[in-house]
Amino acid sequence: MNHLQFIDTRMGTRNQHSIGHGNTLPYTGVPFGMNHFVMQTRLNESRFFHPDDYTQYGVRLTHQPSPWMGDFCQVLFNQLRLTEEEYRHLMANPTENMALNISMSSYRPDEAIFQPHYLSYKRLRDGLKQSWTVGERGARWQVQATRTFPYHLLTITLDADSTVNLQSDCHSIHLETAQLAGSKYNQFQQYSILKSQCRLTPLIQIPLNLNQHDHVMYLFQLEVEQETIEMSLTTSYISYEQAKFNRLQDDFFKGTFLDGIQHSANKWLNYLERIDVKHRDFDQVKLFYHCLWRTATFPQMGHEVDSTNKTVHFSPYTGKVEVGHFFTNNGYWDTFRTNYPLYTLIIPSKIPEFIDGILSVVRADRYLPKWLSPDERGLMPGTLVDGVIADAVTKGLIDKGTATLLLEAMIDSANHAGEHATEGREGVAEYLSLGYLSTNYHESINKTLDFAYSDFCISQVAAYLGKNELAEEYRVRARSYRHLFNVKAKQMVPRTDSGEWLETIEAHRWGEHYTEGSAWQNSLAVYHNIADLIALHGGDEEFFNHLNHLINQEPIYDVNGYGYEIHEMTEMARVQFGQLALSNQPSFHMPYLFIYAGYPQFSHLLIKQLITQLFSDAFDGYIGDEDNGSLSSWYVLSSLGLYPMTPGASQWTLGMMIWDEATIHLESGQKIELISRNYQTPYLQVVTKRWLNGKPYLPQYLSHQELMRGIQLEQSLGAVPSIEKVAPALRPFSMDANQ
Repeated sequence: MNHLQFIDTRMGTRNQHSIGHGNTLPYTGVPFGMNHFVMQTRLNESRFFHPDDYTQYGVRLTHQPSPWMGDFCQVLFNQLRLTEEEYRHLMANPTENMALNISMSSYRPDEAIFQPHYLSYKRLRDGLKQSWTVGERGARWQVQATRTFPYHLLTITLDADSTVNLQSDCHSIHLETAQLAGSKYNQFQQYSILKSQCRLTPLIQIPLNLNQHDHVMYLFQLEVEQETIEMSLTTSYISYEQAKFNRLQDDFFKGTFLDGIQHSANKWLNYLERIDVKHRDFDQVKLFYHCLWRTATFPQMGHEVDSTNKTVHFSPYTGKVEVGHFFTNNGYWDTFRTNYPLYTLIIPSKIPEFIDGILSVVRADRYLPKWLSPDERGLMPGTLVDGVIADAVTKGLIDKGTATLLLEAMIDSANHAGEHATEGREGVAEYLSLGYLSTNYHESINKTLDFAYSDFCISQVAAYLGKNELAEEYRVRARSYRHLFNVKAKQMVPRTDSGEWLETIEAHRWGEHYTEGSAWQNSLAVYHNIADLIALHGGDEEFFNHLNHLINQEPIYDVNGYGYEIHEMTEMARVQFGQLALSNQPSFHMPYLFIYAGYPQFSHLLIKQLITQLFSDAFDGYIGDEDNGSLSSWYVLSSLGLYPMTPGASQWTLGMMIWDEATIHLESGQKIELISRNYQTPYLQVVTKRWLNGKPYLPQYLSHQELMRGIQLEQSLGAVPSIEKVAPALRPFSMDANQ
C-alpha cells in the first residue's frame, strides 16, 4: 500500500497565536533532510501558511521548526506571468506594493496536492501550474503554462543581508542566505545554486519590509520556448563548490522530474513501511501514517559528504568546517520522551548518526545541546538530551568508546553552569549543596526534577560502562526530587534557599516555579522512580486517588504566574481531561501512571479516549503544539501499546494497542507482531489478558532487547475494567524497585 497517497501535510496547520492545533507547517522534504519547502500564504507572520487562505506568494525554502523559534536561511521562490500592461506598470513603478501584488495569486486549496514528497498547485491569476519535489539537499521545480502571457518572471525574495548573483552562463543563480535566527553565535549561512532550463535576464531589485526586517525581491525574466520548464536547487551550508558536489552525488537529480518524485517517495516509503497497521476504520489508519510521517520531519541534517568521502559540517559554533555529523532544529526537552525512543525501535541504525551529531556540539562548544536552531537557543529547563544518550547506550546502540566520551560530556554539563546562559546547568552550585533549586531560580521545580532525571541517566551510562561507584553517586543525586515533595500538598512545592516551603502557591497557578503549567502538570515528572513517588504519596491507593482527582476535576488554571493566558492553558481547558494537558510534553507520561500503582486498566481506559478523541487527520487535528514530532510520536507509540516511560532504562511499558493488527518490521529482518483478540466492537477498551509468543504474559513491560529479537504479543480486550490489582513485581521499571 502506498501510504503517501493518504497523507495531507496540512494536518495541524490551522493555528493562531492564542491556540495551537499543531502549530505545524505543510512540509515537503525527505526524512531528516536538510531543507523543507512550504507554500507561503502570509508574509508577515511566523505561521506563514494557513490552510484557509486562498492566496499564496510562492514556495519557501524553510528551516523553521516552530513558529515560536522562527526561521533561518529562508528563501521565497515564485514564477509568474504578466500581461504587457502589468509588465509596464511594474517597470515604471517598482514599489513594494507592486512587487507583492504581482507575486500574489489565488489558488484552489482543494485541488492542490500537499504530500510529504510532492507539492503542486496552480496560480489562477496566470494559469501556471507549479510542482516541487525535494531531495536530501535540494529540490526540483517544474512549471507548466496553461495560458498565454508575454512575460515570464522568476522572483527570489530573501533578507537584505543575503546575496543573489546570476552566473555568466545566464542559467544559474548563486544564493548566499544569512541566518538571522538570533541564536548563540549567529554565524551560519546556506549556499544554494538554482539552475534553470531557460536563459535568465536580470530585471530589477525591489526593497521590501517583511516581519520588520529588510528584504529584497530579485526579479528575472525567463526566455521560455516551451510550455513546461524545469529548475533545480542544490544547497550546502559549506560552499558553492560543496553544493555542486552534493548535486553530483545525489541520484535525486538524475533522470526526469517524475524520476525525482519517485526518488523522494521511496525515501518516505522506506520509513513509513517499517510499521503496518490494520483497522476496520480506515480513517484511523490514515491518521496513523500522518503521525508517523511527522516523526521524521525533524531533526534536520546539517552535515554533508565531501570529495574525500568524509562526513563534514559547517559548525555554527566554530565558524569552520568540522568533521562529523550535525543535526539541527531539535528541542531535546520535547523529543527525548517519544521521538528518540521510537527511532531506537524502527531506525536504530540512524542512532549513531544522531549521537555523533550531539558529540559534534560538545567538541565545538563543550556543553551538551538543549535546543538547536541552528545552534543553541537554550530554551526549556534541564539538559534532557541526557535521556537520548542513556537510551542509546543502554540499548546497546553505541560502542563503549563513544559511550565513554558521552559520559564525560554528561558529567561536565551536569556539574557546571557555563558563562553563557544557555550552557550547562543553571544554579548547579545550589543544586549540589541543597539538593534542589530554590525560589531564587525561575522554573525551580522543573529544573530540579529534570536535573534529577539527568543524574539518573548519568548513573545508567556509568553502570553500563562498569563504573559502579560513579553510578551510585549519581543514583543518589537522582533522588533530589524528594527535597521538593510536600507531603501535605501531595505535590512538588517550591522552597526557599533556607528550606521554607512556599505554601502560599496555589496548585492551579501556572508559571513562575513551573514550566508551562502548574503543580498539577509538573509534580509527576519522576520518570525514573515512579514507585518511590507513589510511596511519597502514601501508597498505591493514595496515588490512584491523586491521579483520579487530577483527571476528573475541571481544567481550571490561574494565569497570574504569567500575567496573561498562554496558549497551553487554552489548549488544556478546551478538552475535558481535567489537569492532564496532554497538549504539552510534561503530561505525556501521565496516562500511564495508573499502571505503576497496580491499576493498568485505568490507563487503558484513559489512553483509548485520548487517542480516539483528541487526534484526527484534519487541519486542526492536534490538541496542541506538535513540537518536532513529539506529539505524533506519542500517538504512534501509544496506539501500538508501547510507551518509553523511562528513556535510559531499556524497557517499554505496555499500554493498550488500538489496532486489529500491527507489525513492526525491524531492521534485523525480525518482526514485532501485535494482535488484538475479541475486537468485535470499538467500545472494547481495556486489556484483560496478554500472550507473549503464545504463552500467558503477566508483566506490564517488555525489555527492549526482547522486543528487538522479534515477538508476537497478543492482547484480549474487554469493555469494563477488572478489579484485580497488579503485583509490584509485575510493574514497569523504577530505579529503587529494580536494583
